[in-house]
Amino acid sequence: IPAEAKKRGLGEEETGRIIRYEKFRETALKTGADSIAVAHNLNDTAETLMMNLCRGAGMKGMGGISPVSGNIIRPLLYCSRKEIEGYCAENGIDYRTDSTNLQNDYTRNKIRNLLLPWLKENINPSADMNMAKTASILREEEEFMERLADKAFRECLLKAENGRIILDAERLKAMDRVIIKRVLRNAIGKAKGDPRNIGMTHTENAEEILYGQTGKMISLPGNIAVSKGYGTLEIYKKSKKAGKGYCYELPVGEKIYIPEMDRFVLLSEKQENFPNSCSNIYTKKIDYDKIKYRIRLRTRQAGDILTIKGGKKKLKDIFIDDKIPAQERDRFPLIAEGNSIIAAGDRLGYEYYVSGRTKKILYIY
Repeated sequence: IPAEAKKRGLGEEETGRIIRYEKFRETALKTGADSIAVAHNLNDTAETLMMNLCRGAGMKGMGGISPVSGNIIRPLLYCSRKEIEGYCAENGIDYRTDSTNLQNDYTRNKIRNLLLPWLKENINPSADMNMAKTASILREEEEFMERLADKAFRECLLKAENGRIILDAERLKAMDRVIIKRVLRNAIGKAKGDPRNIGMTHTENAEEILYGQTGKMISLPGNIAVSKGYGTLEIYKKSKKAGKGYCYELPVGEKIYIPEMDRFVLLSEKQENFPNSCSNIYTKKIDYDKIKYRIRLRTRQAGDILTIKGGKKKLKDIFIDDKIPAQERDRFPLIAEGNSIIAAGDRLGYEYYVSGRTKKILYIY
């Protein structure tokens, strides 16, 4: 597991859980089983509630472990560990204890071995049972709230295609804030293609754009972008590289890491002060009033042009003039809006030059 965790870039606890369920599903497929029964019990529910409470969670996280999740069933969820072990002892049933459960190296084990025993001894002997009951109540309420949120999502949905969700912003804003957050979480999950790992940061940032000015945009973890249109809110997965090229949205005010360049790019409306150690900072400034569309950092596309003094020039001719090797042209980074190139290497599009009439300057770092 440690080696696999390193390979997958995940923690050992999470990796162990993923691999266990991979093996369960593999075996179910081989044997033709419809369901996979796992041995989570009442204590596990209490531990999960405590762990999520300490980490910061909403109603869903506080609901603990679900009795049914797809083809995973948990028939022992309402039995305590003590009851299960007692039954095994009375009926001569052997069982296995994972030796790592006795070590306090992991968060769950610290809650299991240290925190819950202390709570039962010093606060309430039935602490674990009461927590499990609370989790059950919260699960029921969560299911009800999700049904309301699904209905609200359908009412606000204008369009959903290719991982792009477009919502009616005004209709959404008229709803209760609790429902708004759930609708946004739902929309982010659909755009992401995976409803897991969507936290408070995602929904709060999306909510900020919802109430912000038209044209505002923000990037969220998981390569998701949220932007405000005229009466709409768009949530979509940003395009990465296609074929040999790549394309990244550049929201103003947000540092975006470009793996193909191994560096960050920042668009800012103010001059930034960087430490002296940042010797590779390269700055351009352009007339922000001339920008009409979303700014992207991308590779070349058919029809790309760069304005020069006296006219326009095809990007292909610019590459030839600047002696850019043919094998590098498909990967050469460009800052563009539509087919209009703002910057290509040392060149800056003439129409974006800062002049005496410029009111707003945009800095490119």
